[in-house]
Amino acid sequence: MYRKLRHSLQWKLVFMITAIITLVISVIGTVNYSKSINAIDSDVTRFSNQILTQANFNLSRYVEDNEHFFQTLGTSGEFRNWSTALNANAYHIYRSYKNMESKYIGPFIAYHPELLAIVFYSSNGYQSVYRNPDIPNYMLNTGYAMEKEPWFGQLPFEGEATRSVKVNISYVNSSGSPVQLPVLTYLQQFNYGNESSYLQMDISLISTQAILDAVKLGDTGSTFIVDESGTIITAHEQDQVGNRIDDNLQSVLSQNDSGSSYMKSTKQMIVYQIIPQTGWKIVSLIPYRELARSVFSIRNWTTVMTLVGIVIASLLVYLVATSITGRLKELRKTIGMTRLGRLDVRVNMKGSDEVAELGAAYNHLLDRMEDSIHELAESRIVQQHAILSALQAQINSHFLFNAMESINSMANLARHRGIMDTTVALSNMLRYTSNYQQTLVTLEEELKHVSDYLHIIRILYRDDVQFDMETEDEVKGARSLKAIIQPFVENCIKHGFETTAEPMMIRISARREGEAYVCIEIEDNGRGFTEEKLRELQQALALDRQAQEFMQLSRIGVLNVHYRLRAFYKDSRSGVSLSVTGEGKTCITLMFPYYTKDVYPL
Repeated sequence: MYRKLRHSLQWKLVFMITAIITLVISVIGTVNYSKSINAIDSDVTRFSNQILTQANFNLSRYVEDNEHFFQTLGTSGEFRNWSTALNANAYHIYRSYKNMESKYIGPFIAYHPELLAIVFYSSNGYQSVYRNPDIPNYMLNTGYAMEKEPWFGQLPFEGEATRSVKVNISYVNSSGSPVQLPVLTYLQQFNYGNESSYLQMDISLISTQAILDAVKLGDTGSTFIVDESGTIITAHEQDQVGNRIDDNLQSVLSQNDSGSSYMKSTKQMIVYQIIPQTGWKIVSLIPYRELARSVFSIRNWTTVMTLVGIVIASLLVYLVATSITGRLKELRKTIGMTRLGRLDVRVNMKGSDEVAELGAAYNHLLDRMEDSIHELAESRIVQQHAILSALQAQINSHFLFNAMESINSMANLARHRGIMDTTVALSNMLRYTSNYQQTLVTLEEELKHVSDYLHIIRILYRDDVQFDMETEDEVKGARSLKAIIQPFVENCIKHGFETTAEPMMIRISARREGEAYVCIEIEDNGRGFTEEKLRELQQALALDRQAQEFMQLSRIGVLNVHYRLRAFYKDSRSGVSLSVTGEGKTCITLMFPYYTKDVYPL
């Protein structure tokens, strides 16, 4: 697989795009899952607090009612009469008890049928017990005596009531069998004179359990009430009453009166509130998996759909990558055949996208290569012809040099100065033009060659031919092709003076054209070109001639020089141009790049 990824663009595209899609989906899924979990935690905490607040309100009112009734009964005149009438007759005691039953206990039971029993006890050993007849299955044992309880004698001082929940074993069912019953017990000592009286009230936890049963937080969540010590007072399951909660849970509950937390050890969400005036706390434990059940379900479905989406996306990516790389493979195959020399094979590329444009560009490149190879072959043919011509010219030049030396020697013996000067000038011209190893010369050397030619012309025609040269100093060192000025001067004499026999003035000027070019102008006062001839030459100069046409141009001075400048410099501004001056005379302008050392353009 690694080899495919390394050497195959198709598999690289598939891997990279699939990886990007997977990364994007994973990031979105993770963020969405995290946000959902946080939202659920917040919603569960808020919802649980609302439910516990309502339950707490009901429990608070329930406890307040019990305590209010207990204090009302303990401070009533009837209880005082019962406590102080212990030394009186039994009827008086019985009547005080019945007064408490009818005035206080009866109305309270009407609204709180969970009251189990009320025990009145005097330090003198007299005891009266009220048993709720509406709960026959949980009746206080007829043999119950408060002074036999292990906690008796440890009651708080007067005015301080105790509240406790424990499993009481002093109750029996309707058959008289003992039962274990979780009971909320209120106890308080009252002093009247020298005597002490004790009031005990047992209340069933049925009402508190009913309040807890109304708290529905999940299918497996649990709600219970604990006291300050961490002992369970009331719970859905009665067998939990009296048990102590876990130390970790107690540590969480002891931090604040109300709040919520997550226990990692049990993976449960804890929501708790304190019950006012009691110090008890109502606690709900909700398994976190149950809370996040919907999120887990969404997560699982999201995971499945993501995997399916990645598989489908991978297939689509593969198809798209194949459609792109297939054409690239075709292009690669064509390039391989090109390396083997098959320039006739072209890319069969369809479409209008970048790949198709690349294929079309490569086909165009192959066409250009074929043209270039064809032109190169023709150029080599011309080059070979030029080499043969040069070799032949060297033979001819050698003969001419020897002849010029002989003529010069004879003129010297005859002391004919004109012949000597002409021979020397002609010899200089021959040496200049026959040196085929030197392609570029300085413009100063090229103008010296023109001067030698004009010197011969002055000897032939004397003052009938005048010339003037103006050359800027900075262009004298510019590099120039050989024999690009003399042909035009020769044409001026040939088509001017030799045709009309009228005196002629030839002006040659060389200057810089901007920063990059050298401009040479050749102008005479002859009759110039006819309009038809001028138009014909201008059209010929505008043509883009090929190398094979060089042989046809070798005898035409204007076109020959123009082609040589264009072929050597490969510059659109280089070459020869013809124009008409304000006086109707023709001006020949040569333009080529300005260099101060040998430059051979590629």
